Amino acid sequence: MKSQGALLGIVLLIMGIALCSSAGWGADWKQFAEATTGVFRYDAASISRPSEGLVRVWINNINKNETAFLEIRCKEGSYRVLSLVTWDESYRMKNREDYHNVPNPTWLKILPRSVPEAVSEIVCR
Repeated sequence: MKSQGALLGIVLLIMGIALCSSAGWGADWKQFAEATTGVFRYDAASISRPSEGLVRVWINNINKNETAFLEIRCKEGSYRVLSLVTWDESYRMKNREDYHNVPNPTWLKILPRSVPEAVSEIVCR
């Protein structure tokens, strides 16, 4: 009985470690901008192109502990936020807002010298 309990404990420990570290699996964070609002990174592994001229990417503001999922229209020079996640100091999720299914989404113009411009120059190539 003791060996079964020890085995169960080891299995639970391994599962716990795997679950805690899974948030970083597949992420390839690269810094792309420093602004008055923070230091920004994008996840190169998250870049997707669901259709011609449309790019989706996760970006992270290190200073504010915020991560946003952006959708960028490369040719039109516009973007929108699909999800916004805030984290606490221990990197546990505090809040998540999803805007994927908003009817008639508002597309924002990418302004010169802005964070969306900096990331769009990388992902729209």
